[in-house]
Amino acid sequence: MNGQGVRFDRLTVRTRESEVKPLVASLTLASALCLTGATTAQPAMTAGDLAQLCAGTDHVSVNACRIYMLGVTQGIALGIRLAGSGKAASRPCVPPTIAAEDLEALLKRRLAALDPGDEQQDAAGFIGAALAARFPCAAGR
Repeated sequence: MNGQGVRFDRLTVRTRESEVKPLVASLTLASALCLTGATTAQPAMTAGDLAQLCAGTDHVSVNACRIYMLGVTQGIALGIRLAGSGKAASRPCVPPTIAAEDLEALLKRRLAALDPGDEQQDAAGFIGAALAARFPCAAGR
């Protein structure tokens, strides 16, 4: 896929909903990052890449397609909520140079510390709040 090194043939898809949530959270994070203004020379996934993935009939392709779409949709909803808040402190300004592994580690630490009463919290909102706490926007951004 555009030589970006994305390997969906190695994607492990679990069938239990509770095990898929981290993948959904990761994809939501990717969507949220797109909304923070990070720029790249070429998109990580093009519409053609997505069409090819979604045309697959194997369970990995079907689930990856569905989860990607869900993640982007949740990311858009989160972006709209954050933009509507009007407060820079509630929006994350994630540095475009941060490594995916660092983001994953940060969010996994926050998920491990999740209070039992917060387990039903919207995943996209949880990620947005965690990123805003770690990477707050400066006033006026």
